[in-house]
Amino acid sequence: MRVVSQEATETRQGPEDWFTGGAWLNTATVPQPGAGFFHVSFEPGARTNWHTHPEGQFLFILTGAGRVGTEGGEVLEVGAGDCVWFVPDEKHWHGAAPDTFMVHLAITPAINTGGGTDWLGPVTDEQYAP
Repeated sequence: MRVVSQEATETRQGPEDWFTGGAWLNTATVPQPGAGFFHVSFEPGARTNWHTHPEGQFLFILTGAGRVGTEGGEVLEVGAGDCVWFVPDEKHWHGAAPDTFMVHLAITPAINTGGGTDWLGPVTDEQYAP
């Protein structure tokens, strides 16, 4: 068993080339199986850029309300307690609803390929609208 304590994580503002609007990250990486855990807090209207994960990604919405979208799919509204699964290499984004904060736990399995995120371009206001 291994515990990654809060002291081993760092809170940092999300990079502008990953997010539109204000977002803060707490990260913890577990060497085996190499999964990434990300506690992300979004200001109202903040969202990730389009991105993909070679092993897919789980989101668990902790508080607030948000939106998620996939390329060619509809924008869905999510709230506290919802769990979202993006399949491997699925182009997607996620963020807060326009009028509320949202906090989620993002888990990237990274079991076979070593993980990683392929960051793409920003989500436009038109793509963000439901």
